[in-house]
Amino acid sequence: MPKRLVVLVAHPDDEQPYKNGWDPTNERLEYITTNQKIFNQCQRALDGGDEWVYVQRMEYGPHKSRVIGRVKVAQPDEATMRVRFEKWETYDVAPSRAFGGSTFAEFPE
Repeated sequence: MPKRLVVLVAHPDDEQPYKNGWDPTNERLEYITTNQKIFNQCQRALDGGDEWVYVQRMEYGPHKSRVIGRVKVAQPDEATMRVRFEKWETYDVAPSRAFGGSTFAEFPE
């Protein structure tokens, strides 16, 4: 299985270490505000052939950690460290046990 970029984000109702933008239903991630490492990985996903980025929402209260969708990078802005996404596709799968943060993980296309 090829390695895919998986972005780990806090549940919208939990404390937010970085500001993330969700749609009104809190089901679709519209953008993340992130650190330089993740920003660079998202930039490479855009520059390297328009690759999918998988979104994993962390556990919060009764909500288990889940890979909730995949997106395409639409607009990275290094001045604000914000990455906007587009072309959301909904998923609902358990995360890889080997995965522990925003990084590359084994994930099917």
